[in-house]
Amino acid sequence: MVRPQIIVVAGMFVFGLAGVSQAAEISEQGARELRNAINHAFSQDLVKSGFIRVKPAENAYEVTFDVGQFLDKVSSSDFSITGLKPQMYLVAPLANGLWNIEQNNDGINLTMHSKFGPEPATDMTASLGPSTYSGVFDPEISYLRSANFSGKDFKSSSVTGAQATEMTAGAINSTLATIDSGEGHKVDFHISSNMSSLYNKVVAPNLAGFEFRSDSMGVEASATGVPVIEVRDLLRFLFQHIKAKTLSKKGSDRFKELVRGALPVFNHFQESVDAQGVTVTTEKGNAGIKRLNYSFQMDGITKASRIDFGVRAQDFTLADGLVPAIYAPLVPSAAELQFGIPNMNFADAVDLALHADFSKASPLSKEDSDKIGQIIFPGQNLMIDMPKLSAISSVYDVEVSGKLLANLKEKNHFSMQASILARDYDKTISFIQNVAKTDPELNKVSFSLMAAKGFAKTDPDGRQRWDITVAEDGTFTINGQVMKIPAAPSGPTGTP
Repeated sequence: MVRPQIIVVAGMFVFGLAGVSQAAEISEQGARELRNAINHAFSQDLVKSGFIRVKPAENAYEVTFDVGQFLDKVSSSDFSITGLKPQMYLVAPLANGLWNIEQNNDGINLTMHSKFGPEPATDMTASLGPSTYSGVFDPEISYLRSANFSGKDFKSSSVTGAQATEMTAGAINSTLATIDSGEGHKVDFHISSNMSSLYNKVVAPNLAGFEFRSDSMGVEASATGVPVIEVRDLLRFLFQHIKAKTLSKKGSDRFKELVRGALPVFNHFQESVDAQGVTVTTEKGNAGIKRLNYSFQMDGITKASRIDFGVRAQDFTLADGLVPAIYAPLVPSAAELQFGIPNMNFADAVDLALHADFSKASPLSKEDSDKIGQIIFPGQNLMIDMPKLSAISSVYDVEVSGKLLANLKEKNHFSMQASILARDYDKTISFIQNVAKTDPELNKVSFSLMAAKGFAKTDPDGRQRWDITVAEDGTFTINGQVMKIPAAPSGPTGTP
């Protein structure tokens, strides 16, 4: 919602300011040079439409992008955006060779229609109140050194088939910072965004409608080691061929060269979301979370990439009657989940995709498409690493960590290692036994907990520990004790 504004604006000036010489004074000649440099990034039919206008002002150039006119050239029955007004920016050269960019906008209202493949079409409306934008562009890296965006009164709604969504936000603020990474022209990006009074509503068939509210939400994102010049050249190529359904042999070869030059795109990317004062409203009642955190990390496109996810929630509250009072102590006061997927071979998958013939309407054969999915997981082995799964309430404190290795072709071919730690385990057993007086079904749970205690070890901090291993042959052990030994193969007569 916020970051696309910065990215789109930055992209426009990446294509323009990087190619124009800086003059000491604002002039008609400087305006022509700037317009020609920006036009160079786009196809000739778009350039002839005149959707970019540049004229000198008192202390800056007025650069106007008629985005609506631009979109008219690329619109079709399957994709269109209407309602966008021309966007004007003030661009001024600075004494140190940088460029200053500023914009004040009185509001945006747009309507979008999109349809891809057999899926139902999506119709969306979006609006944003008054907003401001400022940035400093550095021709040396062909990108922004810094940028700031602020706006308010964001609203959007969309309908896809029988599914409908609504979203609103109050104040919105976002900043971008770019620093050299020390690897040639590679840079590190950091984006920070904050939103207040966030609201989201979803209504869909076979899904209980819900509403999400958050008093505030902050987003931090960063990418290191980005080859910004190579990425610029790839984006410029895509803009120049935005309407092309196929590429020439020369164009196809150039596209592959640009993609390979931009790899691995970044060394490391990470994003975190921090929402405070969260309320979820459903037909059955309301639930609240004082603080909700989400995190995502990813290595670049390499032969051994890793993806990590994390979610943490603190201080749950539930509406009266949503959970029977006798079970209320089981609602966690805090919970956390961390898991990752290592050793994904994205590099070879991209390399196979780049062997496609982009001069054809269908560049990839079905056989190659199937191979791409197989290459990502070497040997068709999926590893799931779970550093932490924890939950705490007044009657339990449990933490789980471990690894699972599964074969995507053979459902029963897997192995697992896990460690379970429980604090105040006797309190947990006592609670279940007490509730079982009212709900006899819990006697089975109580018996299982008591049996598990017999296999537990005690850590120095007093927690009960169970180290569990499941081998590929089905052998199951707890703290070194074998729980199941696979049967020996039978002979010809059925005897061992």
